[in-house]
Amino acid sequence: MPHSPDAPLDRLVRAVTSLSYALGRSRVHEELTASVGVTVERPEIALLRVLYASPEPLRVTDLAARLLVRSPHVTRQVARLEAAGLVRRVPDALDHRTHLLSTTAHGRQVVDRIDQGMRDSFRATLDDLTDRQLADAAEVMERLAADAAARYEEPHPAPPPTRGGG
Repeated sequence: MPHSPDAPLDRLVRAVTSLSYALGRSRVHEELTASVGVTVERPEIALLRVLYASPEPLRVTDLAARLLVRSPHVTRQVARLEAAGLVRRVPDALDHRTHLLSTTAHGRQVVDRIDQGMRDSFRATLDDLTDRQLADAAEVMERLAADAAARYEEPHPAPPPTRGGG
């Protein structure tokens, strides 16, 4: 049985796709960052959000996995954010070959200001919705985001075999 173009799931797919496209547009991003007085690239905001939300500092490989990208992309972004004073990189006490990343106070302020700008924008559009309706919409979006993260997460490589006798 074919789906109607107006079926609720089809509408959701179209809406999520359109929203993703709109929020990813350069002009939207530029207006948002200008309105809150910061200059940060779109991918860097995502990186800052993940670091900000993490209770522990993260290695580049862990951060890349959470962002569903490859480590070299994250390494370049971290270098820019570190130079801007938004991210701190410290040696890992357990593995001196790697570094741990966290947001600085300034980095957290930038995320807070950008998120406030997003809330203000969403509030202007959604001010007639109840808290329950907003919670339901958030639940749907969170489920979609969690599924995408689980579905597209790169598998961790198997550890190399150990050499041993026997």
